Amino acid sequence: MPAAVLFDLDGTLLDSFALITGAFRDACRAVLGREPSEREVLARWGKPLAIRFEALAPSRVDALVAAYTAAYDASYAALIRPFPGVEDLLRRLRDAGAVLAVVTSKRRRSALRDLETFGLLPRFGAVVAGEDVTHVKPAPEPVLRALRELDAEAGDAWMVGDGVLDVQAGRAAGVRTIGALWGAREREALAASAPDYVAASPGEIVSLVLG
Repeated sequence: MPAAVLFDLDGTLLDSFALITGAFRDACRAVLGREPSEREVLARWGKPLAIRFEALAPSRVDALVAAYTAAYDASYAALIRPFPGVEDLLRRLRDAGAVLAVVTSKRRRSALRDLETFGLLPRFGAVVAGEDVTHVKPAPEPVLRALRELDAEAGDAWMVGDGVLDVQAGRAAGVRTIGALWGAREREALAASAPDYVAASPGEIVSLVLG
């Protein structure tokens, strides 16, 4: 069986930290009339937007998500790009016969636009977004769904991500895990989650996966 490599999106394939945190702050200012703390901005990182906003204002989630979306779209072009080496990584994996998927808790609309904007979407045989599953990462469901869509087995698969949730989801699904240090914001927590491997740059993924 060819190797199956599953990637988280934000912080792994795309450098979108400034975009996401900026849109979060803008939404809080617009809807709640206040500046969120750094802890509030980073809390539940990697979870779907609704879950992140629910902790701040359960009765204003829809308004916060709408304001976030407007701010995200307004700043999109200037504040998001693939990490250096990502496009080459995907090309080399595909050229070697690997099948690829994106597994993200992001909304499908945003995930597909992100991939299309940079010409990455054709590289992937599956994209599993937050609304495609009942239980998002760290549950194994998104990883298992991606494997089904790729017609791949867990024993031939890898999950690559910059966050603890990626490692936990991959482990729960029975795939090997790689911590993506180049985009990680909490390196100590990522290391403590004990991924099978860590990679300091996208280029290191090729040798880990293909041997």
